[in-house]
Amino acid sequence: MIKSGFVGVIGRPNVGKSTLVNAIVGSKVSIVSFKPQTTRDVIKGIYNDEDSQIVFTDTPGIHKAEDSLGDIMNANAINATCDVDIILMLVDISKESNASDKYVIERIKNHSCYKILVLNKVDTKSKIELLPIIKHYADMNFFDDIIPVSALKNNNIDELIKIIKDHLPEGPRYYPITMVSDHPQTFSISEVVREKIFLTLSEELPYSIGVYTEEINEDENKIKARVIILVSRDSQKGIIIGDKGLRLKKIVKVAKDELSKDLKKQVVLDVYVRVQKNWRNSPSILKMLGYQIDD
Repeated sequence: MIKSGFVGVIGRPNVGKSTLVNAIVGSKVSIVSFKPQTTRDVIKGIYNDEDSQIVFTDTPGIHKAEDSLGDIMNANAINATCDVDIILMLVDISKESNASDKYVIERIKNHSCYKILVLNKVDTKSKIELLPIIKHYADMNFFDDIIPVSALKNNNIDELIKIIKDHLPEGPRYYPITMVSDHPQTFSISEVVREKIFLTLSEELPYSIGVYTEEINEDENKIKARVIILVSRDSQKGIIIGDKGLRLKKIVKVAKDELSKDLKKQVVLDVYVRVQKNWRNSPSILKMLGYQIDD
């Protein structure tokens, strides 16, 4: 029998949750950018070794919601930690602790599972600077373990995995040993395109974009997908497309190149930008994008 179980990864936006899950799993299961709220869905990343399987649930950053999508993201993040064996709460120690961290703690205070505080971006602090930060959280008498790491630089990740394994029960492998994520290929394609939009546009576009894969066809050598980018206004459509379509072509190229490498097949993307006003508050569109909506 191996050690196996479920670990919920939670925290405020842009603290490095997706970077941490990707580093542990050793594969890109969550998209990453320097912008908050990059992760919108609950994504499972699956770690396997000879004597364990750890299923990580990467959640959206908990934040002050301004629309229906924001409410769903917060609810998904909290709900994903209800039935796990361990909760990892990430804190970005390069920034001051604030009310958002306290809000996250408040949401998980009644959870009876083992709780580990992960102090991320330890590479930004000296040992002398780190000690009072550890003391600040230790004095709360809330967390069962506190561990400093750098998810980006893979610092202390092995120690974190060891601590997690020490506190998991014995159990089966819930997923095949070759599986690194539970999401379908359509989701992965949409997310990679969305990531490239974030990275290409820098600060030029607000978080008014949604991406979904409308159609996919696959044979032995090629994957062809029709991808729709949703925006809220005509002006945003123009920003994404760019002068003579050059910006959209760049987005498509970098997405296609990464997907072809990861999926080990030629990937052809037909990408279209569609204006849909107020889509973030539309239950039908949010359902189409794969979010759980309470009827």
